[in-house]
Amino acid sequence: MNSRPALETDQPYELKNAPLRPRQRRDLLERDTTYSIESENGEVILAYERGQQQVWWGFRSVEDMRTDFPQMWPEVLKQVDRDHVDYITMDIAGLPTRTWLDPLLQDADFAFFAEWMDMANPDIASAEVPEFPEGVRMRKADEDDLQRFYAIWTEAYGEYGDGPATFDWLTDEAEWAGCLEDEDGEIVAFAMTSEVERGEGRILAAAVAPEAWGNGYGRLVLGAATYQLSAAGAVKATIRVRPDIKQALRTCADLGYRHQAAGLEFRRDVDEDAIRERREERRKAGVKARFGGWR
Repeated sequence: MNSRPALETDQPYELKNAPLRPRQRRDLLERDTTYSIESENGEVILAYERGQQQVWWGFRSVEDMRTDFPQMWPEVLKQVDRDHVDYITMDIAGLPTRTWLDPLLQDADFAFFAEWMDMANPDIASAEVPEFPEGVRMRKADEDDLQRFYAIWTEAYGEYGDGPATFDWLTDEAEWAGCLEDEDGEIVAFAMTSEVERGEGRILAAAVAPEAWGNGYGRLVLGAATYQLSAAGAVKATIRVRPDIKQALRTCADLGYRHQAAGLEFRRDVDEDAIRERREERRKAGVKARFGGWR
């Protein structure tokens, strides 16, 4: 469903929702599953990312986006894969102000979800195996562990979870997965890592069961995942965290991970009935705000 725009030159769009390097943009547009639409003054891209569909856009100016995006969005919306994704996501990063953008996002039914931060450890070549307490062990995971992983993942992230389609993507993408077992042999934490490419690897997921919080298990599985990437030849490791989950930030920082990039994530439901209900709720709330207390 790719409209295949010309790729010979990088589009000179000054206004973008999130930084996208020329090589990243080309890689997105070359995928058979990517849809893109262009106007004279901008483009909108819809591509699969982490199991969901994500939107990128670029325009020459604010006024160009205000004019063109509302006309392009209905065409993009026709390409949403409602049978296989849980939501559409859009990152906002690097924009000095978005007061002009919020009405456009609301009209397209995007709502703010959460902040995100990419953290990186630029020197893991000599990462060491973490020391495990007596009775606690880390082992390589197998397919039978996935159900427990999913339960831990959804409970640990709670309202900041990413949906079943993302978990399926994680399991497909993972080059290595390890689980931490406590003294009773119960899985209390796990981590997944990506394949190492050009000396860089990514920790795709790391989570601790809520009932096991406070035992330092997050540090253990993150340290094990970092070591695993190092053993696979990586010299740099990255991970995405939610700043609202304070302990995750502290754990990453303690192991040498530092801020690399940050932004805001907006999400749009793929259930059009739910979208219509929220629109009606907003309409009623607006009426109350304008005419409430008139008696």
